Amino acid sequence: MIELFLSQLLNGLVIGSVYALIALGFSLVFGVANLINFAQGALLMLGAFFAFTLIQWGLPIVVAGLLSVLATAAVGMLVERLALRPLRNAPAIAPLLSTLAIAVIADAGAELIWSAESQPFPSPLQSFVVFVGGAFLTGVDIATFIVSLAVMGGLMIFLSRSWTGRALRATAQDPEAAAQMGIDVALMRQIAFGLAGALGALAGILVAMYYQSVFPQMGVPFGIKGFAAALLGGLASIPGAVLGGFLLGIFENLASGYVGEGSRDLIAYSLLILVLMVRPQGLLGTGKLEALGGVGGASGAIPTTSIIASLGGATARTRNWVLRPKLWMMLAAIALAAVLPWLGSAYIVQVAAGCAVFAMLALSLTLLSGSAGIISIGHAALFGFGAYLCAILGRNHGWPVEGILAAAAFGTALMAAVATLPAIRLTGHAVALATLAVGQVGYLLFLNWIELTRGPMGIAGISRGTLLGIPMQPLDRQYWLALLLLAVCYVIAHRLLESPIGRSWRAIREDRPAAHAAGVPVRRYLVLAAATSGLIAGLAGAQFAWLQAFVSPDSFVLETSIVLISMVVLGGMGNIAGAVIAGVLLAILPEALRAFDDWRMIVYGLILLALLRFRPQGLGGVR
Repeated sequence: MIELFLSQLLNGLVIGSVYALIALGFSLVFGVANLINFAQGALLMLGAFFAFTLIQWGLPIVVAGLLSVLATAAVGMLVERLALRPLRNAPAIAPLLSTLAIAVIADAGAELIWSAESQPFPSPLQSFVVFVGGAFLTGVDIATFIVSLAVMGGLMIFLSRSWTGRALRATAQDPEAAAQMGIDVALMRQIAFGLAGALGALAGILVAMYYQSVFPQMGVPFGIKGFAAALLGGLASIPGAVLGGFLLGIFENLASGYVGEGSRDLIAYSLLILVLMVRPQGLLGTGKLEALGGVGGASGAIPTTSIIASLGGATARTRNWVLRPKLWMMLAAIALAAVLPWLGSAYIVQVAAGCAVFAMLALSLTLLSGSAGIISIGHAALFGFGAYLCAILGRNHGWPVEGILAAAAFGTALMAAVATLPAIRLTGHAVALATLAVGQVGYLLFLNWIELTRGPMGIAGISRGTLLGIPMQPLDRQYWLALLLLAVCYVIAHRLLESPIGRSWRAIREDRPAAHAAGVPVRRYLVLAAATSGLIAGLAGAQFAWLQAFVSPDSFVLETSIVLISMVVLGGMGNIAGAVIAGVLLAILPEALRAFDDWRMIVYGLILLALLRFRPQGLGGVR
């Protein structure tokens, strides 16, 4: 028993040191640029692949690693200069989504260059073993731990004693005052991204040596873990990032050893939610100026209560045009779309039905994120909850379609209301982090609750049943049902947003303390927004399950949530007509780009970047 504990503790310290390196990259960028850099995982992956390529060219692993770190640092600085600096005056959500688009481009580019398959990575120290009591450490474990500690110590010395380090900290605490003192604030932001890239590359090389392989998707899980570690310790605190990384690694490995391998990530994200509820600024996040991000950064807040509230002023910097179609216009457009089965092939009808599902999802999320200001990066979990309810109740228990629709709608509404409770008392970026953690917990339950969900095998053979005595098996009837559900959901959303409830949601989005001071029952209205959003997401999930006749956890991953929030932002925050249009466009875009084959996700990311650059308030404008 002691041997197991010691073994898991040592392994936790090793992998925790890698998490700490990734978390440091997040903390540096957030502290200096007030931005969550979701491209950090992609930089980790690129660093590992750069080193892999240089080793293949015959360079020693140490030399290849150093050159890879330098090259990835340059990539990080280039990303800041070309993709993020032009968005400095854009709404806060625009650069965040830009980093997501960059991650999509990087992952797709890596698959194109190095293939999607896993590649063997040399690990010369793997055969060297040191026994510690009943446990053991390999040479790679020892090297990972020592190198990580050395880099962390060097970074802290650099930030505290060098002129550039002090300039970085001054920029983090007060950019305007730093600029008045002669500090090049733009250069400091670029250096922060370069340092984050270097840390990500080093972490990627150590991960590749640890697992003896590299693959294009490796950045996503480790990027999320580093993000969680940074939040756990305090998002803008350098010591907090280190502490969070080690704690996350230790808790993960203890859970893996004593509960089971499948519980590793579940325990980690549950711990993250608990910390957010008890201490949202993180374990070491304080209001003191010693923290890298200063008063605001240490607490995880930004000058407004909502990360998306600044979109309200976006139209002042651009053309003040907002899409406001009449209700009958949107319903007429949906009715016109109903004739598609007589005009198109089965493939087109299938794609169109999928577009209707994603339009419903965009509609549901725009109520929560666009109108009420609760940005959700875990909405795919609600989508999945509705889909699994449909699959389990229909396939395993033989429920009728009417009962399944009611259960999916109201069951997901209840789940959404409960899942949103941890995020209601949070502000700023912490809201997004809480919803991300909730979304990951949902995905992990789909993946690991094998007795109910069949885990990665998924649930197949989902019957479409009958609705009001009409068989729903033909594809065209599924399409019409999707359009009908979309029309009903659009009417509900339209009526709500035009009512005092919708005006209260927008007031909360723009300034929650002011809304509370004006007598708006903030908590009640946010729970109502979450429940309404969940109701529509549950209907979309049920329709998705019937269309595919199969559900699996792969459909409800983080990338799905990212696509959904992209739809909401590009449609126009709080603009339900824009959300429907953006949902259809972004759902059909991968199909339209299918001719590009391997290039389509790169083109998708570039289009997303262009829209964020030239139309940050969305296609329909902000309401």
